[in-house]
Amino acid sequence: MQTKLLLLITFFTLSYSTTIAQTFSDSKQNSLELSSGYTFGALKNLSFAPVVRYDYNALNHQLKYVRTTNKNKLFEVQLDYLNTDLNSETIPALNASYSKVVLNFTYLRPVYTKNKFSIHAGLQAQTSLSAYNEGQAEDGQQKFGLAGRFAYQIDQRHSLSSKLTIPFFIWRVATFEDGTYSLGKYQGLFWNLEYKYSLSKHFDVKANYTFNYNRLQISDAYRELQQQLNLGVNFKF
Repeated sequence: MQTKLLLLITFFTLSYSTTIAQTFSDSKQNSLELSSGYTFGALKNLSFAPVVRYDYNALNHQLKYVRTTNKNKLFEVQLDYLNTDLNSETIPALNASYSKVVLNFTYLRPVYTKNKFSIHAGLQAQTSLSAYNEGQAEDGQQKFGLAGRFAYQIDQRHSLSSKLTIPFFIWRVATFEDGTYSLGKYQGLFWNLEYKYSLSKHFDVKANYTFNYNRLQISDAYRELQQQLNLGVNFKF
């Protein structure tokens, strides 16, 4: 039941995002990014196991599509995946496998541009599915938040960008606990810092750091802090 509901959430989010993308008839540039890296994090999910904290580390893989219009609007779709083991020093017998898929949709409009510096602002929707012990327990989450992107073109080859998202609403469909929460009980922060080096008109190489934090202040407390370091390539067309 939980998986069906999450698939339904994903379907509506994808349909909404596709509608937005179809309005961008004045497409200027598209880019497809593929990267892999290292993830390390900490997880506390009392509805799953009564331990203080799990720690984990793993390889992560990321696929991202960005569409830029002539009016400099941005539409981003990003897919992240990791598969690892949760480890606890408190109760080692409760160690578990852990996999997570995250799908982000972001729509940004330009709000400020001067010389080599630009700022975009908009909305982000995130759908995630976590599985424990090879699917014996699941946790589906749908989040909505405000997003801002800051970019600086250092020169023709070097550029820096940073995106900050503050979610304000979460819909959670889990094996042990379901509910909807806003800022009173839910706090989150997503931050990304990226460096790109242009190899040619169509190819870039990139390095980025990502910080994710989620916290639910409920009886079965849920918290996750995750950091990622990625290297990848970017194809522009």
